[in-house]
Amino acid sequence: MLGSTVGAWVVAPLMMRLGRRACILGSGSTAVLGWLGVALLPEPVGILVARGLSGMAAGGLSLVANSYGIELADPEVRGMMAMVLNLGILLGQVVTVSVGYDARYFIVALVDMALPLALLLSLFHLPESPPYLVLKGREGEAREVLLDLRGRCADLEGEIQSYKDLNRTSESKGVWRDLLRPEVLKDLAVVSTLFILMYFTGYQVISANTSRMFEAAGSSLDDSLATIIVNVVQVAAAVAASLLMDRLGRRRSTMLSYGVMCAALGGLAVYLLAAGEQDPRPLAWVPLVCLMVTQGAVTVGVNPVPFILSSEYFPTRIRAWAAGICYTVGNLAGFLALQLYTPMLEALGQVGLYAFYSAVCLAGVPFTYFFVRETTGAKVG
Repeated sequence: MLGSTVGAWVVAPLMMRLGRRACILGSGSTAVLGWLGVALLPEPVGILVARGLSGMAAGGLSLVANSYGIELADPEVRGMMAMVLNLGILLGQVVTVSVGYDARYFIVALVDMALPLALLLSLFHLPESPPYLVLKGREGEAREVLLDLRGRCADLEGEIQSYKDLNRTSESKGVWRDLLRPEVLKDLAVVSTLFILMYFTGYQVISANTSRMFEAAGSSLDDSLATIIVNVVQVAAAVAASLLMDRLGRRRSTMLSYGVMCAALGGLAVYLLAAGEQDPRPLAWVPLVCLMVTQGAVTVGVNPVPFILSSEYFPTRIRAWAAGICYTVGNLAGFLALQLYTPMLEALGQVGLYAFYSAVCLAGVPFTYFFVRETTGAKVG
C-alpha cells in the first residue's frame, strides 16, 4: 500500500508530459521487476523491496489505467469499461490464490510476472488518449484515434471541441491553483471519503486475511479452498456489475453495494455472537456465505466507484494530480485498515470487528445519497 502511494505520485506528473502509453510502459516494466525480485531474491529484505516495487507499479497502473479507460470509452459504456479494469484485478487475485494453493511463493511470482509482460506486448496495439493528444495540440492524431474508436458516423469535431471546452486551458492558473478551486476541493473531499469508507468496510482486510478469518470463525470448509471460492464469487459479481453499472448509475450501484455488505457483515456478527464458544459451531457454512456475499457485493460499487469517480470528476488537465491525491488518501486508509486488523480484533473480538465494518457500510449509504454526484453518461473531458 505504501509503495502504491509512491507509484501514483511518480506517475501523476508524467501523465501530461509523456502520455498515457509511456506511463503504462514504465509501470508495467516496474511490475515485471517487482515480481522477478520476489522470485529470485534470497533474503526477506530483498523480497520486501521487490514488493515495494510491485506496489509502485500497482499505484502507477491504477492511476494511468483508470484515466486511460475513462478517456477512451464512449460515455454510454464508460462505466462498463471501468468495471472491466476492476475485473482484471479480481482475475489476477484468482490466478494468484489458485496457483498459490499448491505452489511455492517464487512459482506464484513467476506466473504473475507473465501478466505485466502481456500488458507490455499489448502496447504495440493501444492508441494514445484522445483528450491528451488534444491538450498537447496534436488534433490530427486525436482525430485519427477517435475515428478508429467511434467510427465515421460519430461527431468527432464535437467531441474534440468538448475536450477543449471542459478543460479551458486558457483559463487555467496552473495545476495547483486549479486544484484549490472550491468546486474541485469539494469533489476531492467526496472521492477521498469514498476511498476511506471503502477500506474501512473491511474489504481489503478480508481479502488479505480470508484464510485466517475462516479459521477463526469456525468454518467447516478448508481455509485455502474457501479463499479461492470467495475470489471466484468476486469475479462473477464483477462480471454482472460491469453489465449494470451504466444502467444503475454510480450512486445507486454504490448504495446497493453498501446495503448488501452491511447486511452480510451484520449477519456474520450476529451469527458469531449467537454461536459463542461452541466447538464445532453450528451451521458452520454461514461464515462462508456471509464473506462470499460481502466480497461479491463490494465489486458492485463500493470498490470500483471511487476509482471511476477519481477520473470522471476531474478534467484531463488536472485528472492525474487530483486522482493522485485521492489515491494517496485511499492508500493510507488501506494501510491503516490492514495494520489495525490485529489490534481491533484483540480489542473488539470477532463480533465487534464485523459489527464495526457493518456500521461503516451503513454510514456509506446516506453519504453516497447526499454527497455523490452522478456522472453516468456525462461528458468528462
